[in-house]
Amino acid sequence: MKELPVIDLEQCSRYVSTEWEHIGRILCQAATQHGFFYISNHGISSQLIETAFNMAKNFFALPLGAKNSVRMTQGHRGFLKIGTSVMEGYRAADQKESFIWGPEYNSKSQPNQSDTELLAANKWPACMPEMQTPLNQLFRAAHSCADKILRAMAVGLGVNANYFTRHFQSPTSRGSLIHYPAATDQHEQYGVSPHTDFGCLSLLFQREPGLHVQTKQGQWEMVDILSDTIVVNVGDLMERWSNGKFRSVPHYVKNLESQDRHSIVFFVDPASSTVIEPVVSEGESHRFESIGCAEYITNRFDKSFTYRK
Repeated sequence: MKELPVIDLEQCSRYVSTEWEHIGRILCQAATQHGFFYISNHGISSQLIETAFNMAKNFFALPLGAKNSVRMTQGHRGFLKIGTSVMEGYRAADQKESFIWGPEYNSKSQPNQSDTELLAANKWPACMPEMQTPLNQLFRAAHSCADKILRAMAVGLGVNANYFTRHFQSPTSRGSLIHYPAATDQHEQYGVSPHTDFGCLSLLFQREPGLHVQTKQGQWEMVDILSDTIVVNVGDLMERWSNGKFRSVPHYVKNLESQDRHSIVFFVDPASSTVIEPVVSEGESHRFESIGCAEYITNRFDKSFTYRK
């Protein structure tokens, strides 16, 4: 999908108002036209990304019993085996397994009581203690990158730079290591069936092909692998927050290669108590009703994951 723009975030490190207005316009244009875009100069260490991919490969290579020692909790933390996620409207289960973690909260940084829904303790495998530190480091780095994008988008929409980020003090964001098994002649099911992402922004690190995005014309096109970039897409809540200016676009993953596919994705979402109120420009009407972050995301979880039933 060669038409997706590559947006250089280097300017976002200087906090110069004119530069932020410029990058904000570019980001908003990409979110409006495509819903997907690449970012470069994102500030995340390539060595840290490489370490996280090695952690993913090593974890998914473990015996099923070892992975099940941290099986998914009701708080949406831990290991999901193949066959336990089904996107809405599809009968066949996704052909993927994943490991999900979120922010680490300690006694000095507990979230507000009203923000605790969708927050839970992480589950780290005892047999791989080396996972925790680099994955937490990558989580913080990805969230810092998303913070820049959200601030620039706010400026591009004509509101205060902290319009979105003020709601991310106790984020319900999640990181996910994902493994799609190698394809066989009989194995051509979706790794992830066509869907839109639930929340605000998704940041994807990918090494192998497989991600397909639906164009405005309804065609499916594969997203190219561009080195040293992250794929970013708008989710349902951000589409609502922007009053429909930004597009939450259907996409799927299908691994038809003879090798396994690994990816890492961060779903960036605000505090669970956040009420998503559309940003309405002068002369516009509300296209979406206000909705709570926790209400929307938990409803989508309930429809997509068998452990919730």
